[in-house]
Amino acid sequence: KGAYFPVVGVSTARKRGNLANGDRGVCFAGPNTDYYVLLCDGMGSGREAAALSSETVHFLKKLLYSGMQPEDALEVLNGAFLLRGTGCLATVDLLCEDLERGEAELFKWGGAPSYLRQNEAAVKKMGTAALPPGVGVGGDHTPERYKLSLSHGEMLILLSDGAGGEETEGAIAGFTGDSPRELAALLIAGASAMDDMTAVVLSLRPLSSCA
Repeated sequence: KGAYFPVVGVSTARKRGNLANGDRGVCFAGPNTDYYVLLCDGMGSGREAAALSSETVHFLKKLLYSGMQPEDALEVLNGAFLLRGTGCLATVDLLCEDLERGEAELFKWGGAPSYLRQNEAAVKKMGTAALPPGVGVGGDHTPERYKLSLSHGEMLILLSDGAGGEETEGAIAGFTGDSPRELAALLIAGASAMDDMTAVVLSLRPLSSCA
């Protein structure tokens, strides 16, 4: 559906010594020409973090697949975390992409910075240090929102906490290929396994070129 085809690359690794990875993600088509990319990082590491991030991904996917708007789905998630009151939380990076226009909106709530690679000379960093959903209501307790376009060969990079670092932006800018899979693998291969690490890279290709 739409004029563009999503190309996604994912690379992930669990924290050294752990048997489970606390990062979870999913990509799926929604109503009309919507396409979603979702990355969640459970607090902590190991099996408890993995269970929490899996639950968060499953919960949001059901709401989005039913046709609920992303901002409403995140508000419901925030309320569910608050009502549970356990203090066990997960960050959320949620991209809603329109495959007809190539335009997208990125919702960031507590996650590590994301990057939009427009070309080797232009890499935009998105996201500030913020609390995850489930801490409060209103004011600062809402997701950051970024409008962006992927219709001209741009790449969007979503990262969990363990995958980001001072060298990340330089590695993205210095990447000369056009494969999301290769860039995702490069970012994880260059990081130390002191935490769970996940890199998700998305680009769009004109549907006509995929025929």
